[in-house]
Amino acid sequence: MPPKYDFAAAARLSQQLSQLVEKLDWFIWLRNGQRHTLFGSPHSDNWQGAKRDRFETDFQRQQKALTALKEAALRYQSQVNSATTAARAAEKAEKTKH
Repeated sequence: MPPKYDFAAAARLSQQLSQLVEKLDWFIWLRNGQRHTLFGSPHSDNWQGAKRDRFETDFQRQQKALTALKEAALRYQSQVNSATTAARAAEKAEKTKH
């Protein structure tokens, strides 16, 4: 007999993934705001040249990595929620057999 599905653990995991997504979203927003505050437009007089170009390239790469982490957390949360739904359906079907 397969182990019983732990609904409480799945709920906690889903909640933690939701919080992770919110925090990553906030962090991405914060970094964008700080970049804009410090440098303004891409053609700001505050900082120009090769160092600025390297910063912008690195910044965009880092933002993409953070966004990828957020998207992965959303996928995992969806998988947990789908597994929970399937487990509830299986549990209900098992109860109706007896």
